[in-house]
Amino acid sequence: MIPEAAYDDELRSKLLREQAITDGMEAALMQGQFEVYLQPKYRIRDDRLAGAEALVRWNHPEWGLQSPAVFIPLFEKNGFITRLDQFVWEKTCAVLQEWEKKGYPAVPVSVNVSRADIYNADIAEILMKTVTQYGLSPSRLHLEITESAYTENPEQVIETVGYLRELGFVIEMDDFGSGYSS
Repeated sequence: MIPEAAYDDELRSKLLREQAITDGMEAALMQGQFEVYLQPKYRIRDDRLAGAEALVRWNHPEWGLQSPAVFIPLFEKNGFITRLDQFVWEKTCAVLQEWEKKGYPAVPVSVNVSRADIYNADIAEILMKTVTQYGLSPSRLHLEITESAYTENPEQVIETVGYLRELGFVIEMDDFGSGYSS
């Protein structure tokens, strides 16, 4: 019986934590608890900055800095990921605009596009509106699409990705080799 009780307590604790994350996500977005960090990408050939990748972290007032592994899978399940992704796109474009104003080199920044985003009929319109609002070329925002998105409805993904490429966005495959292709 003891293993069952330990398992039940562990499961209960996990579910309570997930509920707390879900209960706090809207307020966290409104209060600016989500922070975007840019991880540089270097070109090995000449050891030069080639771009960056936007990474989101949740700086919770009680729990501290949260890894995306804690909240992203839950947000993918409950649909909040689309709002969080759009927040990250917006913040990233604001940074790129600021860099332009300061005369920094025009390096691209990669942002994640979740499975839910790809199946959103308005994805191209949302992305174009965002880059246009900040006076950026779509080629400055590289879109990282998780490999697993291609396995669910490949025709729709290929069509959407093709259209995004026509608009000038650069498409990158995220997590390649960790799923189907492995």
